[in-house]
Amino acid sequence: MPERALHEDLGAYVLGMLDPVELETFRAHLAGCPACQSELEELEETARLLTNAPKAVEPPPDLRVRTLAALQRAQAEGEGDHERVGTQPRKSWRSWRGRGLGGAVAVAAATAALLLGIQLGGDDGPAGELELRATLASAAGDVTAVADVVKLGIGREIDFRTDQLPILPKGEFYELWFAAPEDSASAPRRISAGTFHPDENGRTEVTLTAAVDPALYPILIVSAEPGDGDPAASGNDVLRSTPAG
Repeated sequence: MPERALHEDLGAYVLGMLDPVELETFRAHLAGCPACQSELEELEETARLLTNAPKAVEPPPDLRVRTLAALQRAQAEGEGDHERVGTQPRKSWRSWRGRGLGGAVAVAAATAALLLGIQLGGDDGPAGELELRATLASAAGDVTAVADVVKLGIGREIDFRTDQLPILPKGEFYELWFAAPEDSASAPRRISAGTFHPDENGRTEVTLTAAVDPALYPILIVSAEPGDGDPAASGNDVLRSTPAG
């Protein structure tokens, strides 16, 4: 088989579209083809980078099916075939390639499949290290919240949960902070992890991200902010955690 044809099988290999004979042939080719090995490494590196990225919005469960179906429809329309997708037996990759789905498109489709595989059916990737689990409470102890701080490559991801914070007036919001032990109203030492509102039922379940080291800023604080455009803390702290140890 011509080397060019085998090169074009890289996309089908990643997509899992080769039949057993084609798969064996391509694997033999891949073992001795530095160009295909390099392209395959690039696709796998893309997948690794996306695996370590922040959580994405969950895509529709049928996104992968619809994406591949769209590719098949485009190929069918290109040859004047308007038969319904899925009514024919599974075609060999050779017939796809011979009818216009060439190497460049195949590699693009393979990259899309890698992205879909990560989001829909693949491994969730590194979960990260749980670095801190904190309970925050009001001064009176009548309002509490829980925060899990996970160490990731991008910084810290904070899952914050409570159903006891009152809903603030329109325009105001809550803000989560990491504070140093010496933090005070006159000399604040804190880093913001983001702002949030409870939902209409008073529940809060948010995931925030911050570039902060909890070893240096071990106290978590929630303040009520007026929404006046001033990024500095208002000083109206409503919840605070107790540092471990």
